[in-house]
Amino acid sequence: MVATNTEPASSRSLWNRITAIGPALILAAVVVGPGSIALSTIAGSLYGYQLLWVPITATVFMITYTWMAARIGLATGETLLETAREKYGNGLATVGGVFGFLAILAFQAGNNAGIGFATNALVGYDVRLWAAVFSLAAIGFIWLPNLYDKIELLIKLVVGIMLVAFVGTLAIVGFDVPAAAGGLIPSVPNVDALFLALGMAATTFSIAAAAYQTYLVREKEWGPDQLAEKGSDSILGIAVLGLIVTVIMLTSASVIHGETDPVFDAVGMASQLEPVAGSGAFYLFTLGFFFAALSSLVVNAILGATLLADGFGQDPTMDGRPVKTWATLAVLFGLAVVIVYQEDPIQLLRIAQAVAVIAFPILGFLILGIANDEVFMGPYTNGLIVNVLGIVGYLAIIGIVLNYLREVITFL
Repeated sequence: MVATNTEPASSRSLWNRITAIGPALILAAVVVGPGSIALSTIAGSLYGYQLLWVPITATVFMITYTWMAARIGLATGETLLETAREKYGNGLATVGGVFGFLAILAFQAGNNAGIGFATNALVGYDVRLWAAVFSLAAIGFIWLPNLYDKIELLIKLVVGIMLVAFVGTLAIVGFDVPAAAGGLIPSVPNVDALFLALGMAATTFSIAAAAYQTYLVREKEWGPDQLAEKGSDSILGIAVLGLIVTVIMLTSASVIHGETDPVFDAVGMASQLEPVAGSGAFYLFTLGFFFAALSSLVVNAILGATLLADGFGQDPTMDGRPVKTWATLAVLFGLAVVIVYQEDPIQLLRIAQAVAVIAFPILGFLILGIANDEVFMGPYTNGLIVNVLGIVGYLAIIGIVLNYLREVITFL
């Protein structure tokens, strides 16, 4: 069993509170990447505030599964796939790890491309050059010792910058409050909007990232006596994810919706901000996009590598050689795709997301199944409300998978 920290919640300082939400912020930094920013931009551009309910609903599902994963890690002292191996056998644990890695690998190319396009927008020069520079820098970062502490520090800095950048941009451009309030009522204008909503849900509600919470709480050496405290901190950290994505959609709906030629990527949106709100908004938004891509580039690779190593029964800790090796290969794979692929980067992101969802049903099943098993969870099994949200969230996962199967068939 892992070590525990018995400090009472009431005595925690503000800094201790910020430190405690580190694992959930890491997940938020994984999810708020080029794909989520681009799709939120597209949604606001095409439909204004009408799909504002989507990121909020997806955030609720993400919080639910992250909460369950955190409780699994805290109650058992094991990772998700270690527990799955005991409950379901080696086969399903290995499949979960392999599919989890494939899911992350699919997103990795979008992260490599995103960092290149963001840097190109800020300083110029070739996109692929910057993708290569930051990919190599990411690999160097991955091989640093005591990686968790460095990752958490980096992510807190990055998430802080993203919050300032995107919220600051929205403060400059403003938005229609009554219209935004109307967008909180679920509605789907047409079939294309439905498919876009499912795509947005996939980028915000990432089962692979939620599953990773079991690994992060073990890196922090938290125990079952901290279930209530750390569970609430997980909710707070993931709420940051929902805030960022919602702010981006509000900005897009305010600035771009109704234009003759709507924008279909985040860098294009940043360009349209400049004549509307000045260069300050342009640089704020592009800087936020840059750091979103940077954080996802590093942590996304580590997440997938951890799932794969654990699926194979290897050391799943951040400082273990298997995780560092598989993460390096993931970054290099993403870079290779960016160098070879010559088409629209947004199309690349959509293809990546279509491939990625193959892991969602498996990992969602493992989280939901284990969280309801009294043998492993004891008195910490799911309550009724969590189970209802979990089941509805799982139905959303199936909808996401079916949508992307349609996208793959259309693409082929």
